[in-house]
Amino acid sequence: MIPMAGDPQFGPAPDFGAPSRAQHPRIARDPLALREAIAVALRGGEAPGSVYARVLRPLLAERAGGSVAGGGGPIADERRALARSAAQAALAELVAHLPASDEGLGRRATVLVPAGVLGELDGRALADALDAGGWDAELVALDAPAEVVVDAIVRARSEVVVAPCGDAAQVLASQLALSLLRRVTAPPLIVGVAFDQAPSPSAPGMAADHVVGTADALAPLLARRIGGGGPGAVPWGVRLGRDAAGLVVAPIGLLDPASVARLREIVETRRTLYPKIVLDLRELMAADAPGLLALVAWDAELPWDPTVAALGDPRTVAALAEAGLAGALPLAAALSS
Repeated sequence: MIPMAGDPQFGPAPDFGAPSRAQHPRIARDPLALREAIAVALRGGEAPGSVYARVLRPLLAERAGGSVAGGGGPIADERRALARSAAQAALAELVAHLPASDEGLGRRATVLVPAGVLGELDGRALADALDAGGWDAELVALDAPAEVVVDAIVRARSEVVVAPCGDAAQVLASQLALSLLRRVTAPPLIVGVAFDQAPSPSAPGMAADHVVGTADALAPLLARRIGGGGPGAVPWGVRLGRDAAGLVVAPIGLLDPASVARLREIVETRRTLYPKIVLDLRELMAADAPGLLALVAWDAELPWDPTVAALGDPRTVAALAEAGLAGALPLAAALSS
């Protein structure tokens, strides 16, 4: 028999009708109260990712942290197990309310999973959000050595890596792996999800390109940074190589404002590490005026010269001239090797 609200092991059921609860919500501690709290939030138009962060996650965070009457021991373990089962069941119900799209079709993403039941639930919630967007999302546990985690991501050819960062422990769990990942030849976009938790002033910084509040923010961010997917979508990536003491960055796919934003992130994070960085645009399938204009805007905001230049091959020079941008970018005459 499942204990109901009011049982001593759960405490009194929260009063969701009180207006003050919107500002200081109680944690729904029993399965029925939890389901009712989620239903109320969804009927009110709250997004699923926000519901997870505000209603569902606090239940498991409290239990995982040992904040139960009686402290440790078999009874507390049983209560935590019941909370975990209730949270997993509620998360499965939330999946039906996730907005579905084909933005990620044909693309791969990796979700890093911190150790523990809370990390497991966070990872599953983030993977569900990516799956709903069409992404092929793979879960990789962070209990392995950082090098093993990075190797798994590289082998999967993931374009995006999403990592929970709801507390300092989660940030620390992924810190080394994400730092190593930023140094690989074709680094993925790294996104941290904080589940609307304000970082502690003493908490370490997240080694990520972006940190968002909830899983609801993933889809618009990925559309802006990586571009639309679906049938016929052209993958985008970069090849990195050495040229004497310098670095060659060769984007692959299409050059448009969204891909230039990601290219800029890749270059600027490495700019102080090399005396010269050359953008080799010869492997692009197409580079139209909007993409070239985005390069010019980048150069205007953060001047390339003297450390960054585009390779002045005939195709690039012709594309710039056709777009009316002849002479608008610093050009490197040739690679040294």
